[in-house]
Amino acid sequence: MKKSFLIPALAVSLFFVSCQKSSLSPLDDSGIVTARRGADDPVVAPPANLPAAVLSSFNARYPNAARTEWQAEDDNTWKVKFFLGTQRWVAFFKADGTFISAQPKN
Repeated sequence: MKKSFLIPALAVSLFFVSCQKSSLSPLDDSGIVTARRGADDPVVAPPANLPAAVLSSFNARYPNAARTEWQAEDDNTWKVKFFLGTQRWVAFFKADGTFISAQPKN
């Protein structure tokens, strides 16, 4: 009788523990995304060191982009992952805002 109660109680407690939101911050001090976000998570602001020209160029090229994640590749190149509808994309820009390339990400 004790075993028949213990197993469902354990299953229910594991369910509730697995449903808790992560306490990880999506950005560390460097401005690089360190945690994945779900569709219901708040929008994360671009890193403070993201050049305005890059953000402006991206917004002009992809006005309907959602769930953006920015990362500095080096001193002159920025990578952004984003969604257009349900398709995930990755694009690269130079620090002066010049578009380099983009492709769907599988």
